[in-house]
Amino acid sequence: MLTANRLTWFAIAFAFAVPSMLVMFRDDGVITRDSWIKGFVFAATIAAVIAAVFGKGSR
Repeated sequence: MLTANRLTWFAIAFAFAVPSMLVMFRDDGVITRDSWIKGFVFAATIAAVIAAVFGKGSR
């Protein structure tokens, strides 16, 4: 279940993961549309894992 705590963790992790993923997936030093798509997908995956691990759900 999505709680405010998990949403906060997701947003913070996503904000930090996107730039580093863009650097990793750039093509010959140029950030292309493909780099953006890959960066967002991997950043969202990383952020979801972090939110699930560190976010506290209501029980």
